[in-house]
This record gives sequence, structure tokens and C-alpha cells, in this order.
Amino acid sequence: MNQIIKGKVYSHELDGWLVSWESESEYRHWCHQTNENFVENLLVVMFNPGSLSGDGKNLRKDTTLRILREVCGPAGVNPFVVNLFDYASPSPDELFSNWEKRDGCGLIFSKLEMIKFSAFIMAYGDYENRGERDNEIKERIALIKSHLSEAREILLPKNSSGTPKHPMTWQRQKLKPTISKLLAEGIANC
Repeated sequence: MNQIIKGKVYSHELDGWLVSWESESEYRHWCHQTNENFVENLLVVMFNPGSLSGDGKNLRKDTTLRILREVCGPAGVNPFVVNLFDYASPSPDELFSNWEKRDGCGLIFSKLEMIKFSAFIMAYGDYENRGERDNEIKERIALIKSHLSEAREILLPKNSSGTPKHPMTWQRQKLKPTISKLLAEGIANC
């Protein structure tokens, strides 16, 4: 995988997947997990990058990426993760404390036509209703949806507030088999 923004691309094999990502200082622009058995790519829009950044020393600790492998594997699809904001931190509170750093060197969404996606999902959680930066988060979501307006969205279970559930919630609520099934059906219908 080549760089898309202007960071350094890293790759490591983990659990039968090749995990590649582009990092630049405090930012992670994207992460693509590929399994040689799968052809289809699924764009996954999340909130902000977690513990995986830099050279990947925390790759095994990234629970969200593991959950995505566990859900996308049975669905036969490679997840390509991008975020509403590129500032990498394991805690959204850290992002809110460093809000001025949220974007790095620009939005990746305008550059995604380089990659072929079968569909996309939103999985950013309930941060737009948290009381911190709500309007700015909602503006970003609207901007991203406008970039993806031609793409097919696979709708997944939502939080009670109507926001898309985060993969950690999928795990806590034992929804991983349901999500896998929805993804497989959604990809088959593309």
C-alpha cells in the first residue's frame, strides 16, 4: 500500500492478516487490514485512531482493529479504516484536550477515490452527543457523508441516540456475529 497523505506507511502481519497504515508524527491517516483470501474492501469510518500509530509497537493491543478482523473475516471483506479526525490517541478525551491538532495535514476523504470500496459503514460511536464539540463533530460527519454520497452504506445497529455503534460496543453487546452477517449480506448485494 502506498502513502495517501504524506506520512510513512508501515505493515505487519498479525493473525493471518496484513495490517498496513500510514502514520505521521501524532497522526494516523488510515489503516487497511487485508487477508489474502478476500478481494472486497469495506470502508470503515470511526472517530479517531487509537493505540496503533508510528511503527506498530502497540498493534497487538489495538482491540478495535482486532474486533474488525473478527467481524470482517467471516464476512469475507478487508476493512479499510479512516477516522473523523486523524489525531491518534487511545483516549477520545486526549483528542478533545488537543482539539487544535485534530486534523493533521488535511482530510483523507477527498483522496479515497484511489481505493476501490464495495461499501462503507459508520462506526464512530456516540461522541457527537457528548457535549464537547458536538456541532463540529456533526459538521465533520456531514462533510464525510457528502464525500461518500456515491458509495453504498451498509447500515448497522445504532445506539439509542441514533448514532452508529462502535466496534467495542459490538463486542460488549455480543453483536459480532450479527455484524458479520449484515456485512456479508451488504457486500453480496453490491
